[in-house]
Amino acid sequence: MQTSAKPNSPSTSEAGFTLIEVMTALLIASMLAGAVLLLWPGESMIVRSTAEKLAARLTTAADESVLANRQIAVFVTTQGYGFERREADGWRRLGGNSALAFEAWPASTSAQIEKPAATERADGRIAFLDPLGGATPMRIVIGNTVKWIVEIDGEGAVHANPSD
Repeated sequence: MQTSAKPNSPSTSEAGFTLIEVMTALLIASMLAGAVLLLWPGESMIVRSTAEKLAARLTTAADESVLANRQIAVFVTTQGYGFERREADGWRRLGGNSALAFEAWPASTSAQIEKPAATERADGRIAFLDPLGGATPMRIVIGNTVKWIVEIDGEGAVHANPSD
């Protein structure tokens, strides 16, 4: 009885991956790597997020000032920023679980006070939000190479915009 080779069994020279299979695997790997890089928070995303968060917290502080009928001050340090409320016995720092507790700057982010001049007040208070809705004009530039500007005007309106 004569035996023959099985027609569907590959010989040793035909075993392995085809070029199309290898290219498909590389395409999938490169698409995954590209997606990770696009979603990775770069400097521009961190600076934008920091500026928008500061603007939102300033708006909250302005609302709190009106609702509580108390003046609120914004203070800035090299470590971060926070808020203080004027009480009968002086300024009291807002903290704990408050939405206006001290917030540290992200590790790679810097902030520079443009208005008012940083040397005007030794206590770090750079803007005051009054119970009638007004405010001390303030301007902070956030970021190193990518910059965002957060401003409060005299009427208490808060703006966060990318620097040109």
